[in-house]
Amino acid sequence: MILDPARYSLATLPATLRPSLLVVVDTEEEFDWSAPFSRQARSTTNLREQHRAQEIFDRHGIAPLYVVDHPVASDAWAMRWLRETRDRGGCEIGAHLHPWVTPPHGEKVTRKNSYTCNLPPALQFGKITTLTKQIADATGDSPRAFRTGRYGVSAETWEALIASGYTTDLSVAPHSSFTDQGGPSFYGWHNRPFWTDPAQQLLGLPVTTGFSGLLRGLGPRLAPLFDNPKFYRAHIPGILSRSRLLERARLTPEGMEIAELKRLLSALVQDGEKVVTLSYHSSTLLPGATSYARNEAERDALLHRLDETLSYWTNQLGGVFASCSAIDAAIRGATVPKALPERLPNLKAEALVSSQTTI
Repeated sequence: MILDPARYSLATLPATLRPSLLVVVDTEEEFDWSAPFSRQARSTTNLREQHRAQEIFDRHGIAPLYVVDHPVASDAWAMRWLRETRDRGGCEIGAHLHPWVTPPHGEKVTRKNSYTCNLPPALQFGKITTLTKQIADATGDSPRAFRTGRYGVSAETWEALIASGYTTDLSVAPHSSFTDQGGPSFYGWHNRPFWTDPAQQLLGLPVTTGFSGLLRGLGPRLAPLFDNPKFYRAHIPGILSRSRLLERARLTPEGMEIAELKRLLSALVQDGEKVVTLSYHSSTLLPGATSYARNEAERDALLHRLDETLSYWTNQLGGVFASCSAIDAAIRGATVPKALPERLPNLKAEALVSSQTTI
Protein backbone atom coordinates (compact mmCIF):
# COMPACT_ATOMS: atom_id res chain seq x y z
CA MET A 1 0.00 0.00 0.00
CA ILE A 2 1.50 3.31 -1.12
CA LEU A 3 0.38 6.77 -0.03
CA ASP A 4 1.28 9.33 -2.69
CA PRO A 5 2.46 12.57 -1.02
CA ALA A 6 1.64 14.51 -4.19
CA ARG A 7 -2.06 14.05 -3.38
CA TYR A 8 -1.78 15.96 -0.12
CA SER A 9 -1.16 19.69 0.21
CA LEU A 10 1.45 21.15 2.51
CA ALA A 11 0.20 23.17 5.45
CA THR A 12 1.05 26.86 5.36
CA LEU A 13 3.27 27.70 8.32
CA PRO A 14 3.41 31.12 9.95
CA ALA A 15 6.32 32.97 8.36
CA THR A 16 7.95 33.57 11.73
CA LEU A 17 7.41 30.10 13.17
CA ARG A 18 10.45 29.13 15.19
CA PRO A 19 11.95 25.62 14.77
CA SER A 20 9.71 23.60 17.10
CA LEU A 21 10.21 20.13 18.55
CA LEU A 22 7.31 17.97 19.67
CA VAL A 23 7.83 14.85 21.80
CA VAL A 24 5.49 11.91 21.12
CA VAL A 25 5.49 8.79 23.30
CA ASP A 26 3.95 5.62 21.87
CA THR A 27 2.36 4.61 25.17
CA GLU A 28 1.61 0.93 24.93
CA GLU A 29 1.75 -2.54 26.44
CA GLU A 30 5.00 -4.45 26.57
CA PHE A 31 5.20 -7.55 24.37
CA ASP A 32 7.78 -9.70 22.63
CA TRP A 33 8.45 -7.90 19.36
CA SER A 34 9.98 -11.05 17.85
CA ALA A 35 6.97 -13.28 18.66
CA PRO A 36 3.63 -13.53 16.84
CA PHE A 37 1.08 -10.88 17.85
CA SER A 38 -1.29 -11.91 20.64
CA ARG A 39 -4.53 -10.45 21.95
CA GLN A 40 -3.49 -11.63 25.42
CA ALA A 41 -0.29 -9.54 25.58
CA ARG A 42 -1.71 -6.57 27.51
CA SER A 43 0.73 -5.98 30.39
CA THR A 44 1.40 -2.29 31.04
CA THR A 45 4.01 -2.50 33.80
CA ASN A 46 6.20 -0.11 31.83
CA LEU A 47 3.95 2.84 32.69
CA ARG A 48 5.42 2.81 36.19
CA GLU A 49 8.78 3.68 34.65
CA GLN A 50 7.62 6.70 32.63
CA HIS A 51 8.33 9.13 35.45
CA ARG A 52 12.03 8.79 34.57
CA ALA A 53 11.53 10.46 31.19
CA GLN A 54 8.82 12.80 32.49
CA GLU A 55 11.32 14.25 34.96
CA ILE A 56 13.54 15.15 31.99
CA PHE A 57 10.59 16.70 30.16
CA ASP A 58 9.63 18.71 33.23
CA ARG A 59 13.16 20.05 33.52
CA HIS A 60 13.12 21.19 29.89
CA GLY A 61 9.60 22.64 30.08
CA ILE A 62 8.19 20.07 27.64
CA ALA A 63 4.62 18.78 27.58
CA PRO A 64 4.96 15.52 25.61
CA LEU A 65 2.06 13.91 23.81
CA TYR A 66 1.38 10.47 25.26
CA VAL A 67 -0.56 8.56 22.60
CA VAL A 68 -2.09 5.67 24.54
CA ASP A 69 -3.42 2.38 23.21
CA HIS A 70 -6.29 0.22 24.50
CA PRO A 71 -4.37 -1.80 27.13
CA VAL A 72 -2.99 1.40 28.65
CA ALA A 73 -6.34 3.17 28.45
CA SER A 74 -7.81 0.19 30.35
CA ASP A 75 -5.19 0.43 33.14
CA ALA A 76 -6.68 2.53 35.94
CA TRP A 77 -3.31 3.29 37.58
CA ALA A 78 -1.67 4.29 34.30
CA MET A 79 -4.51 6.58 33.31
CA ARG A 80 -4.61 8.19 36.73
CA TRP A 81 -0.88 9.02 36.43
CA LEU A 82 -1.36 10.40 32.92
CA ARG A 83 -4.42 12.38 33.94
CA GLU A 84 -2.61 13.91 36.93
CA THR A 85 0.40 14.76 34.75
CA ARG A 86 -1.89 16.38 32.19
CA ASP A 87 -3.82 18.34 34.81
CA ARG A 88 -0.63 19.94 36.14
CA GLY A 89 0.34 20.93 32.60
CA GLY A 90 2.98 18.24 32.17
CA CYS A 91 1.62 16.45 29.09
CA GLU A 92 -1.14 15.96 26.57
CA ILE A 93 -2.98 12.68 25.90
CA GLY A 94 -3.77 11.24 22.49
CA ALA A 95 -4.63 7.85 20.99
CA HIS A 96 -2.46 5.02 19.66
CA LEU A 97 -4.10 2.09 17.89
CA HIS A 98 -2.74 -1.45 18.16
CA PRO A 99 -5.53 -3.25 16.28
CA TRP A 100 -4.74 -6.73 17.59
CA VAL A 101 -5.53 -5.71 21.19
CA THR A 102 -8.37 -3.30 20.42
CA PRO A 103 -12.02 -4.41 20.10
CA PRO A 104 -14.00 -5.15 18.04
CA HIS A 105 -11.99 -8.22 17.09
CA GLY A 106 -13.31 -8.84 13.60
CA GLU A 107 -9.99 -9.86 12.05
CA LYS A 108 -7.49 -12.70 12.39
CA VAL A 109 -4.36 -11.88 14.35
CA THR A 110 -1.64 -11.81 11.69
CA ARG A 111 1.36 -9.66 10.91
CA LYS A 112 -0.45 -8.12 7.95
CA ASN A 113 -3.47 -7.26 10.10
CA SER A 114 -1.23 -5.57 12.68
CA TYR A 115 -1.26 -2.66 10.22
CA THR A 116 -4.52 -0.75 10.67
CA CYS A 117 -4.49 0.26 7.01
CA ASN A 118 -5.04 -3.35 5.95
CA LEU A 119 -8.34 -3.69 7.81
CA PRO A 120 -11.75 -2.99 6.22
CA PRO A 121 -12.76 0.67 6.68
CA ALA A 122 -15.72 -0.24 8.90
CA LEU A 123 -13.46 -2.24 11.21
CA GLN A 124 -10.90 0.56 11.35
CA PHE A 125 -13.67 2.95 12.36
CA GLY A 126 -14.97 0.50 14.97
CA LYS A 127 -11.57 0.13 16.62
CA ILE A 128 -10.93 3.87 16.57
CA THR A 129 -14.35 4.44 18.13
CA THR A 130 -13.67 1.90 20.91
CA LEU A 131 -10.25 3.37 21.70
CA THR A 132 -11.51 6.95 21.63
CA LYS A 133 -14.31 6.18 24.08
CA GLN A 134 -12.00 4.26 26.42
CA ILE A 135 -9.62 7.22 26.60
CA ALA A 136 -12.44 9.75 27.00
CA ASP A 137 -13.96 7.74 29.85
CA ALA A 138 -10.58 7.59 31.60
CA THR A 139 -9.57 11.23 31.13
CA GLY A 140 -12.79 13.19 30.78
CA ASP A 141 -11.78 14.44 27.32
CA SER A 142 -11.90 12.90 23.86
CA PRO A 143 -8.41 12.67 22.34
CA ARG A 144 -7.72 14.84 19.32
CA ALA A 145 -4.26 13.57 18.31
CA PHE A 146 -3.64 10.09 16.91
CA ARG A 147 -0.84 7.78 15.85
CA THR A 148 -1.56 4.34 14.52
CA GLY A 149 0.65 1.45 15.58
CA ARG A 150 3.43 0.38 13.22
CA TYR A 151 2.76 3.47 11.04
CA GLY A 152 -0.13 1.55 9.45
CA VAL A 153 -2.09 4.50 8.13
CA SER A 154 -4.12 4.90 4.94
CA ALA A 155 -6.54 7.36 3.37
CA GLU A 156 -9.39 5.29 4.88
CA THR A 157 -7.78 5.63 8.32
CA TRP A 158 -7.73 9.40 7.94
CA GLU A 159 -11.40 9.40 6.92
CA ALA A 160 -12.23 7.43 10.08
CA LEU A 161 -10.21 9.84 12.22
CA ILE A 162 -12.02 12.86 10.79
CA ALA A 163 -15.37 11.18 11.43
CA SER A 164 -14.23 10.51 15.01
CA GLY A 165 -13.32 14.13 15.74
CA TYR A 166 -9.53 13.96 15.52
CA THR A 167 -7.59 17.01 14.35
CA THR A 168 -3.97 15.76 14.22
CA ASP A 169 -2.43 12.55 12.89
CA LEU A 170 1.21 11.61 13.53
CA SER A 171 1.48 8.31 11.66
CA VAL A 172 3.46 8.95 8.45
CA ALA A 173 7.09 7.76 8.58
CA PRO A 174 8.95 9.47 5.70
CA HIS A 175 11.70 7.73 3.71
CA SER A 176 10.63 4.35 5.12
CA SER A 177 8.83 1.26 3.84
CA PHE A 178 7.12 -1.61 5.62
CA THR A 179 5.93 -3.41 2.50
CA ASP A 180 8.07 -6.47 3.23
CA GLN A 181 5.70 -7.12 6.17
CA GLY A 182 2.51 -6.16 4.36
CA GLY A 183 2.58 -2.56 5.60
CA PRO A 184 2.64 0.80 3.80
CA SER A 185 5.44 2.55 1.94
CA PHE A 186 6.39 6.16 2.66
CA TYR A 187 9.15 6.58 0.11
CA GLY A 188 8.95 10.03 -1.44
CA TRP A 189 7.40 11.56 1.68
CA HIS A 190 8.72 14.60 3.51
CA ASN A 191 8.81 15.82 7.12
CA ARG A 192 6.59 18.85 6.62
CA PRO A 193 3.12 19.33 8.12
CA PHE A 194 0.41 18.55 5.57
CA TRP A 195 -3.36 18.28 5.24
CA THR A 196 -4.91 14.85 4.86
CA ASP A 197 -8.13 16.24 3.34
CA PRO A 198 -9.22 19.18 1.16
CA ALA A 199 -11.28 20.71 3.96
CA GLN A 200 -8.16 20.82 6.17
CA GLN A 201 -9.87 19.08 9.05
CA LEU A 202 -6.99 16.71 9.86
CA LEU A 203 -3.40 17.95 10.07
CA GLY A 204 -0.59 15.47 9.44
CA LEU A 205 2.66 15.78 11.42
CA PRO A 206 5.14 13.15 10.15
CA VAL A 207 7.44 10.99 12.27
CA THR A 208 10.68 12.87 11.70
CA THR A 209 13.00 10.75 9.57
CA GLY A 210 15.69 12.37 7.50
CA PHE A 211 19.19 12.50 6.11
CA SER A 212 22.43 14.20 7.03
CA GLY A 213 25.74 14.42 5.20
CA LEU A 214 27.08 16.10 2.10
CA LEU A 215 24.81 14.06 -0.17
CA ARG A 216 21.64 14.41 1.90
CA GLY A 217 19.87 16.04 -1.03
CA LEU A 218 19.97 12.65 -2.72
CA GLY A 219 18.63 10.89 0.38
CA PRO A 220 14.94 10.72 -0.58
CA ARG A 221 15.77 9.12 -3.93
CA LEU A 222 18.25 6.68 -2.38
CA ALA A 223 16.02 5.74 0.60
CA PRO A 224 15.04 2.31 -0.83
CA LEU A 225 18.71 1.30 -0.82
CA PHE A 226 18.81 1.71 2.96
CA ASP A 227 16.17 -1.01 3.23
CA ASN A 228 17.93 -3.36 0.80
CA PRO A 229 19.65 -6.31 2.57
CA LYS A 230 22.38 -6.40 -0.10
CA PHE A 231 23.15 -2.77 0.65
CA TYR A 232 23.72 -3.64 4.31
CA ARG A 233 25.69 -6.82 3.64
CA ALA A 234 28.11 -4.70 1.62
CA HIS A 235 28.40 -2.33 4.65
CA ILE A 236 27.56 0.62 2.42
CA PRO A 237 25.42 2.50 4.99
CA GLY A 238 28.29 2.41 7.47
CA ILE A 239 30.77 3.57 4.86
CA LEU A 240 28.54 6.47 3.82
CA SER A 241 27.95 7.44 7.45
CA ARG A 242 31.62 7.35 8.50
CA SER A 243 32.58 9.40 5.47
CA ARG A 244 29.85 11.93 6.38
CA LEU A 245 28.38 11.60 2.90
CA LEU A 246 24.91 10.26 3.68
CA GLU A 247 23.14 8.97 6.77
CA ARG A 248 19.47 8.15 7.32
CA ALA A 249 18.13 8.49 10.85
CA ARG A 250 14.85 8.70 12.73
CA LEU A 251 14.54 11.25 15.53
CA THR A 252 14.43 8.86 18.49
CA PRO A 253 16.81 7.90 21.30
CA GLU A 254 16.04 4.25 20.50
CA GLY A 255 18.87 2.57 18.61
CA MET A 256 20.51 5.87 17.72
CA GLU A 257 23.77 7.42 18.90
CA ILE A 258 23.75 10.96 20.22
CA ALA A 259 26.11 12.07 17.45
CA GLU A 260 23.67 10.75 14.81
CA LEU A 261 20.78 12.62 16.42
CA LYS A 262 22.76 15.85 16.54
CA ARG A 263 23.76 15.51 12.88
CA LEU A 264 20.14 14.87 11.91
CA LEU A 265 18.78 17.84 13.85
CA SER A 266 21.49 20.14 12.49
CA ALA A 267 20.72 19.07 8.93
CA LEU A 268 16.98 19.53 9.41
CA VAL A 269 17.41 23.06 10.74
CA GLN A 270 19.90 23.97 8.01
CA ASP A 271 17.39 22.74 5.42
CA GLY A 272 14.64 24.91 6.87
CA GLU A 273 12.46 22.35 8.66
CA LYS A 274 10.28 24.10 11.24
CA VAL A 275 8.41 21.21 12.92
CA VAL A 276 10.11 17.99 14.09
CA THR A 277 8.83 15.12 16.23
CA LEU A 278 10.97 13.07 18.59
CA SER A 279 9.46 9.71 19.52
CA TYR A 280 10.05 6.61 21.61
CA HIS A 281 8.08 3.61 22.89
CA SER A 282 7.02 3.68 26.53
CA SER A 283 7.94 0.01 26.88
CA THR A 284 11.60 0.83 26.23
CA LEU A 285 11.85 2.32 29.73
CA LEU A 286 11.15 -1.11 31.25
CA PRO A 287 14.54 -2.87 31.11
CA GLY A 288 14.35 -5.99 28.98
CA ALA A 289 11.01 -5.15 27.38
CA THR A 290 12.57 -4.09 24.05
CA SER A 291 15.90 -4.55 22.35
CA TYR A 292 16.62 -0.85 22.79
CA ALA A 293 17.17 -1.17 26.56
CA ARG A 294 18.00 -4.73 27.58
CA ASN A 295 19.03 -3.75 31.10
CA GLU A 296 19.03 -0.79 33.46
CA ALA A 297 22.37 0.49 32.19
CA GLU A 298 21.09 0.65 28.61
CA ARG A 299 17.86 2.27 29.79
CA ASP A 300 19.81 4.94 31.67
CA ALA A 301 22.02 5.52 28.63
CA LEU A 302 18.90 6.01 26.50
CA LEU A 303 17.54 8.57 28.95
CA HIS A 304 20.88 10.37 28.83
CA ARG A 305 20.70 10.51 25.03
CA LEU A 306 17.18 11.90 25.30
CA ASP A 307 18.27 14.61 27.73
CA GLU A 308 21.35 15.56 25.71
CA THR A 309 19.38 15.69 22.46
CA LEU A 310 16.82 18.05 23.96
CA SER A 311 19.57 20.28 25.33
CA TYR A 312 21.29 20.38 21.95
CA TRP A 313 18.05 21.44 20.27
CA THR A 314 17.68 24.56 22.40
CA ASN A 315 21.25 25.42 23.38
CA GLN A 316 23.01 24.80 20.07
CA LEU A 317 20.29 25.08 17.42
CA GLY A 318 18.08 27.75 19.00
CA GLY A 319 14.95 25.63 18.73
CA VAL A 320 11.94 25.66 21.03
CA PHE A 321 9.70 22.94 22.42
CA ALA A 322 5.99 22.86 21.68
CA SER A 323 2.96 20.80 22.55
CA CYS A 324 0.98 19.10 19.81
CA SER A 325 -2.03 21.34 20.40
CA ALA A 326 0.10 24.50 20.19
CA ILE A 327 1.64 23.45 16.87
CA ASP A 328 -1.80 22.58 15.52
CA ALA A 329 -3.21 25.91 16.68
CA ALA A 330 -0.31 27.94 15.25
CA ILE A 331 -0.66 26.28 11.84
CA ARG A 332 -4.45 26.54 11.71
CA GLY A 333 -4.41 30.12 12.88
CA ALA A 334 -2.00 31.54 10.31
CA THR A 335 -2.24 34.32 12.86
CA VAL A 336 -1.35 33.42 16.41
CA PRO A 337 -4.28 31.99 18.43
CA LYS A 338 -5.33 34.20 21.30
CA ALA A 339 -6.53 31.56 23.76
CA LEU A 340 -4.54 28.52 24.85
CA PRO A 341 -4.38 26.83 28.27
CA GLU A 342 -2.82 29.17 30.80
CA ARG A 343 -1.21 26.22 32.62
CA LEU A 344 1.34 25.96 29.77
CA PRO A 345 2.54 29.55 29.26
CA ASN A 346 5.90 28.45 27.84
CA LEU A 347 4.17 26.23 25.31
CA LYS A 348 1.60 28.69 23.97
CA ALA A 349 1.39 29.14 20.24
CA GLU A 350 2.61 32.70 20.85
CA ALA A 351 5.94 31.23 22.01
CA LEU A 352 6.38 29.47 18.69
CA VAL A 353 6.55 32.65 16.65
CA SER A 354 8.90 35.58 16.87
CA SER A 355 9.42 38.84 15.04
CA GLN A 356 12.64 37.47 13.58
CA THR A 357 13.49 34.10 12.11
CA THR A 358 16.01 32.03 14.08
CA ILE A 359 17.64 30.08 11.26
